[in-house]
This record gives sequence, structure tokens and C-alpha cells, in this order.
Amino acid sequence: MNLVDTSAWVEFLRKKGDPAVKQAVARLIQADLSAYTCPVRFELLSGVKPEEETDLEQAFEFSHHLPFERDDWREAALLERQFRAKGLTIPRNDLFVATVAIRVGLPVVCRDAHFDAMRKALSGKLKVEQV
Repeated sequence: MNLVDTSAWVEFLRKKGDPAVKQAVARLIQADLSAYTCPVRFELLSGVKPEEETDLEQAFEFSHHLPFERDDWREAALLERQFRAKGLTIPRNDLFVATVAIRVGLPVVCRDAHFDAMRKALSGKLKVEQV
């Protein structure tokens, strides 16, 4: 199973998205190995065009939902403080996704350098697969 970040979903859903990313996400969906979490769903729903919303909902139906749990708020805040202490500023939605990925022990599939920065700062505690 892989937690697919917004950055990869966006490429997958774009008509002219990066073919390599589209293939990677499609393979995960077909193999029943794709997952998303609440912050990813929020970002995608807030940016989707009305004519693309059906495709987005179908992708969610074929993927596993990993809820953002009550304790995740505290863990995300702790991560943010830890990163700030190291001079890193990470967007909060990326922190939320990383928090869930760490809790469930899944790699994040993405196209976002923030995840590599978090992986390095956490000495590999966060698994990242750039596509």
C-alpha cells in the first residue's frame, strides 16, 4: 500500500499530466495499493474543476481511505516544531500527510520536494517515493 500525495494525484488526473506519474498511480490503483487521507481529499476537492469531479470521486472509490485521527493533530504539531527547529518550513497539508504516513508505516508517493526534506530531517522515518 502507498499513500498517494496530492502532487501525484494532480498529475494522474490531468488530461496532459506526466505520463510516468499517470502510469505509476494507475498501477497502484489497479493493484489495490493506493491510499489517500483527508488532507489530500480536501486539497483535491478544493481545486478540482466541476467537470473533473466525477473522475476524482471514482479514483477515491478505488483507493483506500486512511483517516486523519484525533492524535494526528498533536503529532503533526510536534513534527512542525521539530522541522522549524531545523530551519525547515513545510506546508501544513504536507505535514498532515506525512503524519498519517508515519503512523501507518506507508511510503508517500509524490512529486513534492518537501517530502524529501522531511525524510532527510527524520533520518528515514518517513518513506518517500518520488514519481
